[in-house]
Parts: sequence; structure tokens; C-alpha cells
Amino acid sequence: MFEEEARRALEYARRGTSVRIVGGPGSGRTTVLQSIIGDFEKTGVEVFSLAGALLLQHTPFAGIGALGLDARVRLSGPMAVADVLAERLARIGAKAIVVDDIDLLDKESAAVIDIVQRRTQRPLVMTMGDTPLYSRTSVFTPARWPEAKIRLSPLRYDQVNKLLAQTLGAPPDVDLTSLILMKSAGNPRLVVRIAQSAKLSKRLVLREGQWSIGKHSLWNEYLQSTIEALLHGLSADELTALHTLSAVGARPAASLAPTIEADILDELERRGLVAAAEDADNVIWVDISPPIIGDYFRDHHTVSSRKMLGNRIAQELESSASQAITDFPGPVATLLNELRTEAGAGTAATRHFQEQLRILEQTTYGLWEGERNMSNAAAFLRFYWGGPIDPVRIEYVFNNTETADANPADHFFFTMTRALWGIFRGAEVVDVTGILKEVGDAEPEWKAEAEAFAIYLQASFDRIPADFDEAWKRLDSKHPESGVLPVIRGIVELYRFDPQAALEALDSAEGFEISASMAPFVRGLALHLAGRSDEALVYSLTQRTEARSSLNQFGFVAISYVAALALVQRGLMREADWVMSSVFALGRPGFLVSNLHDAMLRLAGLRALSDSGKDIPSLGVQSRRDVADIGPLPGTGKAVYDLVSRKYINPGMFDEAAARVISEQLDRGFITEAVYASLFMLSLYPGPRTLEKTKRFFRKYGITAHGQFLALASAVLKADYPLIEELLDHYERDSDVLLVGNLLYGAAKRQSLEPDPCPVAPFQDLAASFDARFPLRAEYPFLDTGEGLPQHLSAREIEIAVLAGSHSNAEIASRLGISMRTVENHISRSLKKTGTTTRAALHDLVRRPGK
Repeated sequence: MFEEEARRALEYARRGTSVRIVGGPGSGRTTVLQSIIGDFEKTGVEVFSLAGALLLQHTPFAGIGALGLDARVRLSGPMAVADVLAERLARIGAKAIVVDDIDLLDKESAAVIDIVQRRTQRPLVMTMGDTPLYSRTSVFTPARWPEAKIRLSPLRYDQVNKLLAQTLGAPPDVDLTSLILMKSAGNPRLVVRIAQSAKLSKRLVLREGQWSIGKHSLWNEYLQSTIEALLHGLSADELTALHTLSAVGARPAASLAPTIEADILDELERRGLVAAAEDADNVIWVDISPPIIGDYFRDHHTVSSRKMLGNRIAQELESSASQAITDFPGPVATLLNELRTEAGAGTAATRHFQEQLRILEQTTYGLWEGERNMSNAAAFLRFYWGGPIDPVRIEYVFNNTETADANPADHFFFTMTRALWGIFRGAEVVDVTGILKEVGDAEPEWKAEAEAFAIYLQASFDRIPADFDEAWKRLDSKHPESGVLPVIRGIVELYRFDPQAALEALDSAEGFEISASMAPFVRGLALHLAGRSDEALVYSLTQRTEARSSLNQFGFVAISYVAALALVQRGLMREADWVMSSVFALGRPGFLVSNLHDAMLRLAGLRALSDSGKDIPSLGVQSRRDVADIGPLPGTGKAVYDLVSRKYINPGMFDEAAARVISEQLDRGFITEAVYASLFMLSLYPGPRTLEKTKRFFRKYGITAHGQFLALASAVLKADYPLIEELLDHYERDSDVLLVGNLLYGAAKRQSLEPDPCPVAPFQDLAASFDARFPLRAEYPFLDTGEGLPQHLSAREIEIAVLAGSHSNAEIASRLGISMRTVENHISRSLKKTGTTTRAALHDLVRRPGK
């Protein structure tokens, strides 16, 4: 989880710079420190390690005693101990001082460490809490130069998912991952404790190889001591404030003034027990953090012990008024910085978004219950286009809405949504187009829109009609202000890989009254497909911010999909992960964007098919399985993901299957998905069938933007090294730079697995040279063709084992762009898995399996 942080700390320490690793309780700072100690010891650095302890904070020399100094020396005072320790640290050889929880160290030990470090200038690596200006109990104030500070951020969705899979032994589903992420606020220790205790208390259910929530709540009695440890040291007023917040839920800070003093809120926020989030009206909302603490205070044992407080809170709630719901160019760089700030802010904004969505859903449903007319039903159903769905509630609204005297526009929207719901529940397209014909007959002025939406359903969930252009010319809209026809035309043109036609359709619209949420998605994706990458990135990230502010989950999910595609194409993989994690953290969305949600899960999942092999289930397994193999947009069908994540006896089998998938995509008219899929699969393995089919349909549809990549793929297939070098020398950076890197690295890996490899390993040199010209910080997926190789070794382990026979760890790390610690860990695991005892034996086993 924290390999990057540990690597940075080691780089600083090796230059003689002291390092302070900062994080809250359970943030993983001790784990990072142990990793650093392990690296020090493997490289011959003598480590002087000690730790602070809360219960021993006032015991003189309790910390320094771990170094094994003579007790008689300690009786002489801090200066005498410092003299002895400094003499040991001054001896020849690399040495480092490591202190865990230095803010809990007794003052005598802290004084010794401070004196010795200044005297010897040995690097000091320490961990401490993240409370600003240091906690009231700390006696250690580091004032040394130079010193680097590394802050451990809360875990993202993908990291929580990986940690849960490791903890539970099987992957979790989307709802379980998002719930534990929210409850823990990304705290690693809480993620593990919540998962372990939920499994122990039988609150989880294993269904079809995935863990899901079996009961309404994850709170259980095993978590009480964990939460009480987080609350240790709080005053009575601070505990009362948290108890109050647990009862009232998220509230604007100003509304809490009568019950909680501002100074107490400030203190709780300083300790990380309260999170603040700002809404669209610049109002600061306050809530408990991590939210699992609120579950502790709502537990009946805790509540029953404070009856008077509970009664007082109830009375104050009743008397208070309810709250109303009301390259990079400059712009790209600014938005990326804002995205990084958002990613580093933890889960507070996501929890606030979820809470506001819950209130919005309750409000719109309450209005419909008060008056069950078509207008109120349309307002409620508009929320479910993107928001989390209650199947019972939506069916109840469909079956109990009054249709008499309905507004025709609301009637059309109601019927359109009902047709979508039918598709989402497994109905065939032909089964739901009938209700669209009925509304067209009942509301003649909306007949064109009803027919257009029927075409949309067929194009999205079956195939693009062969007579689409002729059928479209016959449509005569009486309500151009609705924007339905231009948006649907734009979507179909995106399916057909004609982004310019999609933009022209949007620009011809007279309004977007009904299709307002869909128009930004179509425009953003059209800009991306048209190659206007900077414009698409700025537009999608800006629209994403606006969708969050306006509580538009449909728009937020849809435009995040566009942003993720644009970021991945630019090689901004970490930023793409942040965008997708913010979507996953909300749980499974409404039915109209569920396909885009699945597509992002598969896109994120493909990242895990790189150096980790398939030992840990990727996010792709969380996508729905009961969907079509072929979809109209990248990732919306599951065929490509299934194809890439499978094992093959030889690459030719993959080539044949890939060509077949592309044929099916083209047969349905899904040109955009065929373009993306063919390029991606060629980057994994440029097979002759896939390459020929791609060239053929590119010529047919006049697609010329990927000429450099296709030329390189042809040269790689022929292993024509002089031609590859020539093409790379003249290569100009374009949208395929990530694919080219993947193509070269894939070829290098396949070459390393050959029984009789070329001793010069030209592909590895070409890949390294290309990476130096175009550094992308990318993890390249790898096609698994490991049949006959040692069982249970991942692709990365095999690759390192091949190099281990003739390269040092430092050379392997430099060649593959990973840390020496990672190389050592892979070799150690491979030796254990294969039963070999030397690097040479491991190398021979991998080179000539079965011989």
C-alpha cells in the first residue's frame, strides 16, 4: 500500500536527510517504518531502533532502554547516555536512527536522541501523529535541517478493495468496498478491523466468489475496543460533542452553535475526529470522522448509559428548523492540481455528497407521496437516473402514479425511464419498445422523441439499425427545446466513431430541457474522440465539479468516465485512478450510468493485470456479469476484459479470440469500441489476424490517426529491429504513446520467456529507451501466456527470475523501473514457490520449463 512513501523515505535517508513520517492512528505509519528498517538491514545499514509508548511516556529512559545500553549508564543522566550512544553511532559504517511514535517518547529518551543526532548527523527516521502543532502531550519538537516530511494519505477505493481482498481471502463486491471505505474514511487499520470483525460476526456473505453485506449494518461488538482506542484522551465535553453529532448527523457548522462550542469542534477537527465539507453555497457541513465512530455512539450499550444526553439531544432536534436542500496548458494544470487536492482530502466530500443525495431522494419521494401525479414522479425518477436505486420504491412509483391530466413532457419522461428500467431488469429491447409506441400514440406531439428513444435503446443494447440514417430523416420533432433528438443522434454518432457529427448534432439543438444531464457527456466524449485532448480534459473535469456541486450523480458518473479515458490516454494514470475511485466510493449508481460504472471498474481492473499477475483479484471482478459481451463504448461490454484477463497456452489463441471480438463489435456497428479494443489488444500482442482486421476496417472507415502505432505493431510482429528503431527515432508523441510503451514492454517480456532468447535482448533496450524519452509512470498490463512455466509464478516474478541469472538486483530494478526492495521480494517469493535455492537454479527453471 505504501511502497511509494517507503521508497521516498529511503532516498532521503540515504542522502543523510532526516525523515518525519506523519499519519493518524491506524494510518500505516508503523508499517512503513518497518518496511524502511527492512530495507536498511538488507543494504548493510546498522539500525538503532526504539519506540515511544503512551503508558511509558513518563518513565525515564523507557524508550532508550530498547537499545540495550548498560542500566548504570542510564542512571548517570541524559548526557552520559548520549556520550555512549554517540560513540557507537560515530563508528565506521552506514548507520541510522529510527524512532516509532516519537511524540510518545519519554522526555529523557527524546533528549538523548536529539543530542546524539545533532552530534553525529546520522539520519533520523521517525513517525508521529498528524495533529497540527503537535499534541498537547508531546515533548519532542524537531528543529533540525535538513528534514523531509512524508504524510500518509487515506486509502483510495482501489487500495481499500485490494486490502479487503487480502484480508478476507476473496474479493469484495462494489457495495461492500464503498461502505467500508466510507465507514473507515480510508484508515488502513479500520479497514482491516471492520472487515475482520464483520466476517467474525457473520455479517458478510460469500456469493459466487465475492463477499457482500449480509446484514444491514457492519457495526458489531468486536469493534468497541478499536473505537475506544481512537477516543482515548478526549475530554468529557469532546465526548459529549461526538455523541451529539452521532445523533444529529451531518449539519452546517453554524446550526451546531447552540449545542457544541466552536472551540470543541476545532479541537475535534485537529484530532481528525470531525470532518468538514463545503457545499455549493459555501456552507461548511460538519460530521464525525471516521463515520464508524458514529456507529459506536449509536450502539444501544452506549446510548443506554447516557439517557439524559439522549433526551436532551432529541428535544433540541425537535425544536430546531430542518435544513433545506437547496502539457499542460494553464487550465489543464489548474484542474489537475484541484483534482490532487480533492484526492488528498480523504472521504469527507464523498460522505457529504452521499448524505445530500440521500436527503434529495427522500425529499423527492416525499413530494410524490403527498401528490402522486406525473410531474412529481418525473422529478423523483430523474434522481434514479444516476442515484442509488431502491427497487421496491421505484416499482411502487411506476405502479401507483396517476396518469390522468398528465403533462405530456412528464408523461414522455416517465415512460422513457420505465423502458430503461425494463432493460436494466433484464428485459429485451423488443419487449420495452412497445410502451414507447404507446406513449407516442397517446401524445402525438412527442411521437418523434418516443421513436428516437426506441432507436437509442436498440443502438445501445443490441445493434445500430442498418437503416438508421433513413429512419432518422423521417423524424419530425415538435419539441426541439427538449434536446432529445440531438442528444440521441450525438450518442449514436459516438458509437459510430464520428465525433464531428456528434458535435454538430449538439450545436444544432434549440435547448436541452429533458436531456440536460446527457448533453455534457456527449460533448465531452466527442471532444475526446475527436483528438482535442486538452479541451476534453478541461471540459470533463470542469463538468465533473459542477455535477458534484449540483448533486447530479448521473452527470458526475458519466463525465468521470470521459475524464478517466482522457487522463489514461495522456498517461496520467494516478489522476485517472483518483477520478474513478471517487465514483466507486459512492457505491453502485443508478441504472442509466451503470454500464459506465462497470466500464470504469474494468478499466481500473486492467491496471492490476501488470506486475501483480492474477494473485489478487482486480476491480474488474466487481463489474456486473449479467451484461452483454459487446458494448457500444470502451469497457461497456465485458468481452475485452474477459479476453485479456484469461490465460493462454500461446499468443496465437489470444490473437484468434481478439479478431473474433472485433468482428462482433463491427457487426453491431460499434466502431468506437472496435477502435479502442483493437488498439489495446494489439498493444498486448500484435497478432497477424488482429492486425490485419484492424488495418482493414481502419481503411474502410477512413481512420488515419493511429498510423505510427500500426506501423510499429507490424514491425514488432515481424521482429524487424532495424525498422522498429527507425520508426521510434521518427516517432512524434501522439495519443498512442501509452500503447506504444505497452507494445514494446510486452514484446520484451515475451522475448524473455523464450526457451532460447536472444542474448542482446533488443526489445528490452528499445522499451527502456522509449520510456526514457516518454516517461509515463504507467503499469503496463501483460498478456498471460505462461502455460508450461512454473505454476503460481506471476508474470512479473517470471520476468525477474529470467533476469536474475545474469543481472544484479540494482540492474533489474533500473531496467524494469521498480525498487530494489520489490526485486528482492519477488525473488524471495519465487524461490519459495518453486523450491529452488539459488538464483541460478531459479533462472534455469524458468528458462527451460519441463526439461
